[in-house]
Amino acid sequence: MSTIRLRPIRPDDTGAVCDLHAVSFAVLAGPGVTSDQIDWHTAMVRSPTYAVELLNNDVQVAVDADGRILASAGWCPIGEPATARIRKVFVTPETAGRGLGRRLVDAVEAAARNRGHNRFFVRSYGNATGFYERLGYGAVERGAMAIGAGRALPVVFMRKPWPEKGGG
Repeated sequence: MSTIRLRPIRPDDTGAVCDLHAVSFAVLAGPGVTSDQIDWHTAMVRSPTYAVELLNNDVQVAVDADGRILASAGWCPIGEPATARIRKVFVTPETAGRGLGRRLVDAVEAAARNRGHNRFFVRSYGNATGFYERLGYGAVERGAMAIGAGRALPVVFMRKPWPEKGGG
């Protein structure tokens, strides 16, 4: 994994990143996700708007020595002051559990901090909740992520703890 480098997503990466997101979710989503939900997610990530969304967020990709994209993660500001949402965190099934997701999340959190964001939210699929807990996130509530056509995927809304107002 030492030959893997991180870099910003480029327009010509979107097809490979969409493929990564579809395969990663299909293989790693876990037992609580139905085959219909996998199909819905695949349709969502293959839509033209998804590729545009990738480029409109601060997405980083992990690339091996051959230029193959192995993982992604990004962030975007949300309506609350100094708060960013971590998103688009996916790894190839063969690299899962090797620290690449952590490396990317650390990198995009640092990028967000450099832009004045020190509070982080994430919308986690159920299989990734433990991953985010190991990174210091805590569950806020369970919910659903609308993915169009009246469909939704179950998620856990999580945040990295931060001081309450007036608490520093």
